[in-house]
Amino acid sequence: MKYNLEKKENGVFEAVVSVDKKEWEEALTSAYEKTKGKFNVPGFRKGHAPRSYVEKTYGKGAFMNEALDEIYYKAYTLILRENEEIKAVDAPALDIKKLDDDGVEMVMTIQSVPEFELATYKGLTFTKQEVKVTEEQVKEAIDRELMRASRLVETNAPVKMDDIVTLDFDGYVDGKQFEGGKAENYQLKIGSHSFIDTFEDQLVGLNVGESKDVEVTFPAEYHATDLAGKPATFKCTIKQVRERVLPELNEEFVSNSTEFETVEEYKKSVEDRLVKEANERAEIELDNDMLDKIIDDTDVNLPEVMVEEEFKRQINGMTSQMRYQGLKLEDYVQYMGKTMDEFNAEVRTAASRNVKARLVLEKLIKSENLDITKEDIDSKLEEMAKNTGKTMEEFEKQVNNDMVNQIANELLMKKLITFLRENNTIA
Repeated sequence: MKYNLEKKENGVFEAVVSVDKKEWEEALTSAYEKTKGKFNVPGFRKGHAPRSYVEKTYGKGAFMNEALDEIYYKAYTLILRENEEIKAVDAPALDIKKLDDDGVEMVMTIQSVPEFELATYKGLTFTKQEVKVTEEQVKEAIDRELMRASRLVETNAPVKMDDIVTLDFDGYVDGKQFEGGKAENYQLKIGSHSFIDTFEDQLVGLNVGESKDVEVTFPAEYHATDLAGKPATFKCTIKQVRERVLPELNEEFVSNSTEFETVEEYKKSVEDRLVKEANERAEIELDNDMLDKIIDDTDVNLPEVMVEEEFKRQINGMTSQMRYQGLKLEDYVQYMGKTMDEFNAEVRTAASRNVKARLVLEKLIKSENLDITKEDIDSKLEEMAKNTGKTMEEFEKQVNNDMVNQIANELLMKKLITFLRENNTIA
């Protein structure tokens, strides 16, 4: 077997493979030995007919496809083994130029990872987002804590926003009840917008025991097509009203609910926590800014096959996720108010970005000889074992290759971020 390899543009290699008569005959014989059990030839037990009889019965090309597969695999393996610069991203396209008793000539078009030059990634200046926490933000955080410590109390007051009401309702469209439109003792938070149109707003002001006909209109794109766009009447009766009562922010609440004794100490701790969280977000934003600039500034002519593969991976992943939740991807897309063409275009753009980011970061890591050692991974595993309260021996029982690879990737990205911070200016 001989081949002549020529490098084309954008990571494409073209190999002209020539197989002489002797090797082609050997491939046909090998194909016969592998597949002869599939053929029935009169006068012979299945799998025992000589090759010449099989070819006479089924045609001269009976073993051709199997033989071509063998030649193709041998040639492709040989080319990759002898040309390490080829990093194939997909199976080669094959074009048979000649096929007869004297041999085979085929052209393999191999798409490798494209070559490109990295944009400047040293000596740049990046600005970390200024961290500032206002009194209003502190108040909002404390209000959320008070909300978590609140309790629901039954009341005889009229329904208001944020109340939890228990009600019976019975829905009618065109004067007839419809499936799924009736419930008893249904709990609803007023203002949650979990019901259509102004349903919840129209319950405001009602007292326990009072009834009201609530008039609404189903959305034009409602999932139940027989109801879409139609006006409906819900006969509602309020059976219970509960309001949320928040604790008062005082020393008693602070000492009973936190590790602090005074309101001022508690407020200061909340402010410190918000500052810490804001700093962490700013650091992440800075890391992302550095990576995004290098990726955006690097020009890569992406092979369509790589983008298509990533696109399919993302679509398949979302389809599986939707199926797990009992939904179809098409229904989810419609619910988002998009067409499938619009959705696919968005996913394809994201896929293209992912492929480019992976190629650029891989090349950057390789260019700077960044690597993760076994000691790095072992150290991280020991840290994880300690955090879970297990011995290393116990923790290692739940460690698999996927987990190790994930840890290695995370450590490698941290090492890359450290490198970029050390070689650029952070303002």
